[in-house]
Amino acid sequence: MTAYFLAFGTVRDPDKLAEYIDRSGPSVAAFGGEFVGVSDQTQVLAGVHAHPRTAMFTFPDAATCRAWFESPMYHELEGLREAAADFVFLVFDV
Repeated sequence: MTAYFLAFGTVRDPDKLAEYIDRSGPSVAAFGGEFVGVSDQTQVLAGVHAHPRTAMFTFPDAATCRAWFESPMYHELEGLREAAADFVFLVFDV
């Protein structure tokens, strides 16, 4: 079962975001995750959505995604992530 990880964000520091992306990529791959795409052109069709940037990743399943998110490898990037942008993260299995 594939899981989709969605990251909705508002960038505060583009340089720190670039560093966060570079450093988090290997941790995603280590858990079988794959980058699908990112856009700063998110269009809200209904309701209210606070973040202009959307990124999507796939993982083998939601449990593996959660294991990645809670891993020491990814956790060490938490401060950098928080300095770079405000994020909302979601994961779901399909």
